[in-house]
Amino acid sequence: MITVFQAIQSLVPGAEVSVGVYDQEIEWHNPLVAPVTLEQIQQEQQRLEKAYNWSEYQRNRASEYPSVQEQLDALYHAGAFPPAMASRIRAVKEKYPRPAIDQPQWEQQMPASVRVSAAVELTLTPKISVDQWLAEQAKTSREQWLEQQKTQTQPRQLTREEWLAEQANLRN
Repeated sequence: MITVFQAIQSLVPGAEVSVGVYDQEIEWHNPLVAPVTLEQIQQEQQRLEKAYNWSEYQRNRASEYPSVQEQLDALYHAGAFPPAMASRIRAVKEKYPRPAIDQPQWEQQMPASVRVSAAVELTLTPKISVDQWLAEQAKTSREQWLEQQKTQTQPRQLTREEWLAEQANLRN
């Protein structure tokens, strides 16, 4: 389901707005941006929902397609690559041959519950407590933070009319 916030961001990109979790009350934080009406928001929600539902076939296909790596490997083994590409791949395979051991030693020592296939890249990030996170955040002083904010450039905020004109140009 498309949220009110998503619909507002679609209508007014970069809008500084809060939407109440329970009552869906909308609070606009930037007075320079013209707020949109509830009717416009509801229409945009319906439009985005239709677009999301229409692309369901893409999401279903993507989850069942073999990975690009598997597809390219199958093409290589089927001999579908041009000779120049096949020779480049063969040269790399010869330069870095597969080890003679069936299973890498580090994988043999790993518990079965942790093993993943070689095609999956696994990145583990250590969990930290809220107190640890807050302590990390407190390391930056207010003055340092303000200096960092000065160096960051903010994109120019479009008015609602400018944004609508841009959208009309994109559709044409």
